[in-house]
Amino acid sequence: MKLKVISTCFLIALLISSCGKKEENQTKKKDLFTVTIEGIFAKNDKLQVFYLVEGGEWKDENSVFRSVYASSEMQKIVINFPEKVFPENIRVDLGYNTTQQNVTIKNISIQHNSKVINGDFDAYKKYFYTNEFVTWDPNYYGYKLSVINNQYDPFLMGSNELKDELQRLKY
Repeated sequence: MKLKVISTCFLIALLISSCGKKEENQTKKKDLFTVTIEGIFAKNDKLQVFYLVEGGEWKDENSVFRSVYASSEMQKIVINFPEKVFPENIRVDLGYNTTQQNVTIKNISIQHNSKVINGDFDAYKKYFYTNEFVTWDPNYYGYKLSVINNQYDPFLMGSNELKDELQRLKY
């Protein structure tokens, strides 16, 4: 009889402790922020995606690099920000290879856990604007990247609309 009581108490204690661990694991889910870029890059290059955090400024410490390999086919480049980074704005540097003359961007989508800012079908254009090193080339039907005054820094900057959408992802 004592053995039954002890066994029952042991089983109940085991069930209670395992339920607590399961609940604890569920509350510790990762806080992931991902930028996915779909594009064509004719030459090997390196993308750099910056994230602007509250009270911060654009700097290399707040960015992620991703190598891009030359392809005439559309490719998806997935960039994960460090855990628990929640940007106020995003900037996509389109590379460092000055011989990269054109790129095609089909989509830039941003995801925070299960919430998505979908930039497919050119919707990304309302969320990002180009700088002086990036111009639309209607003959190529993509972006032309240029060297100006011996400088090369083509990027897409997050617009005010992107900033608003990023704030909505928080809630």
